[in-house]
This record gives sequence, structure tokens and C-alpha cells, in this order.
Amino acid sequence: MMEDEVHVPSPDEVEAARTPAGGWMKKQLAQWGVPWPPPKGWRERLCREWQQLQE
Repeated sequence: MMEDEVHVPSPDEVEAARTPAGGWMKKQLAQWGVPWPPPKGWRERLCREWQQLQE
């Protein structure tokens, strides 16, 4: 994967990346193309993108 390429994670990957406090790291969100602070609905958007890639 190219360094500037955005990885679209599966819903399981998103859940697995949670910190012990229940959030996500800024660096991790950036790798997924999510801006900081993460906008409302960012997880749903990633889930939709991932599902489209599976078709």
C-alpha cells in the first residue's frame, strides 16, 4: 500500500483499534482518512465505504 493511500478498515478493525479508554488515537484515525476531531458519523461512513469495497 502506498504511503498516501488510505486504508478502509472493516468494522471489526475499527472496534479492535479502540484504546482502553474507549476512544481512538488521532494517528489511527488519520491512517483511515478521518480528520481530527472526528466528525459525527465517521464510523458509519467507514463502514459504508468498506461494504462498498466488498461488493
